[in-house]
Amino acid sequence: MTTKAWTWNGEANRETMVCRPCPCGCDNRNPEFDGWAGYMTGSDADGNGFTMWIKEEEKFVAVQKLFSKDGE
Repeated sequence: MTTKAWTWNGEANRETMVCRPCPCGCDNRNPEFDGWAGYMTGSDADGNGFTMWIKEEEKFVAVQKLFSKDGE
């Protein structure tokens, strides 16, 4: 699976979620991620968080199913 991950300190208590890039383009400010399927992100109460971009569609769908509340 092709991924790029990094950690950051900022927004506190971000629910761990799997997302598609925003259609307005704000999630694709880094041209390196143009065309990637989506990302997983989250943070703790102190704002220590992570973002992991996922390139392949089938891998994104698998991670999305894993983290979905209803399993779909």
